[in-house]
Amino acid sequence: MPKVRDRRIVVAAVLAVFLAAFFVVVAIAQGIGNPSPGPDEVAVVEDAPDGHITVDDFQTALKQTALGQGVTKVPKPSDPQYDSLRDATMTNLLTTRWVAGEAEERGISISDTEVSNQLNQIKQQAGGQKGFQQLLKQSGFTLPEAQNQIRLQLIQQQIQKEVLGTGQPSVSQEQIQNFYEANKSQFTQPETRDVREIVNKDQAKVEQANALLEKDDSPANWKKVAKKYSTDKATKANGGLREDVAKGQSEPALDDQIFSATPGQLVGPFKGQAGYYLIEVDKVTPEQVTPLSKIEDQIKQQLAQGIQQQTATSYQTSITSKWVSRTFCADDYVIDLCENFTPPAPSTDQGAPAVTSSSAVQPGETTVFPGQAPQTLPQGPQYPAAKAPSVIGPGGAPQLPPGTAPPSGAPPPSGTQPVPPSGG
Repeated sequence: MPKVRDRRIVVAAVLAVFLAAFFVVVAIAQGIGNPSPGPDEVAVVEDAPDGHITVDDFQTALKQTALGQGVTKVPKPSDPQYDSLRDATMTNLLTTRWVAGEAEERGISISDTEVSNQLNQIKQQAGGQKGFQQLLKQSGFTLPEAQNQIRLQLIQQQIQKEVLGTGQPSVSQEQIQNFYEANKSQFTQPETRDVREIVNKDQAKVEQANALLEKDDSPANWKKVAKKYSTDKATKANGGLREDVAKGQSEPALDDQIFSATPGQLVGPFKGQAGYYLIEVDKVTPEQVTPLSKIEDQIKQQLAQGIQQQTATSYQTSITSKWVSRTFCADDYVIDLCENFTPPAPSTDQGAPAVTSSSAVQPGETTVFPGQAPQTLPQGPQYPAAKAPSVIGPGGAPQLPPGTAPPSGAPPPSGTQPVPPSGG
């Protein structure tokens, strides 16, 4: 019996060692492909030129970010302002590598001549060499850093051309006609009416006015009667006349009577919020629909811009997803563009998660027209729009992801932003 027992103990010990070794191997295998930044690095962006971002890189960019935001001295990490500066700096550092990496994968390169030509234009805009040097000083940039910024901007423009093309997207006559029919209310001028009115809180006064106008409702007599009996300061001096009144512009009781009255007939007295009314409709201008021929070019341009917006949004989503999956940040520098970012737990007041709302489509109100927003309901996270990129910006990086800047002469896609946060 003792030998059997000893054998079991030995077998159990061997099995324990094997399992321990197995779990170590599994843990190592799971870590393959997820590099960790070194002790002197803040992040690693795989497959990107200069993808190992050092602490020195971060400190330099942090000063530039602070200067770009009007902060002359970088605050200490304990300062509440530090976190926002750190996150903005990391965003710029990461997206810089993303732009360079995307360009490398696409085989895009910018010559020194192109950079030099662009630099000369900037110098002219800055008021010459002296003004340019002052701009560099204010931004905390060296000349090589500014040149690199320009190169990235030119790369971004080239990627944009590849993604969006250089001309306007094709829009068919059928698409234009369908858009016009589905949105005809936007091109419709509603019915309006010219109406004369007398209003007074004293019903007897309005009845006296009615008796006089029943005998003579000419404009001249309306002018006399309104001046004497109406208390409405806006109309009593011009015969009670209100021109081009559209439905919904008057209090409910008055609005109903104006748009149900037969032109040329006195209506009233009837009670409203301001007192008692007497009205007469002088003129009816029927609803008018703008013909398609007059707005066809406008619709075509709107649809073309919508197609460009959809293309840019789709590319922005795919490029962000691709490069986030290749980006790994050190513990004290993790932002929502890092693969190892963990969204914070939702804060609650009474057990319900706090939610920042955006838009969800109303049932039955979706649209097939590119660039046209549907009727919506609040739901889901929403991110702020970004400012347009500057030639020299805080952190030395373009502020828009590759492919999302608008083509020359076209407006930017609505809602364009640096990079949508992948988590919170």
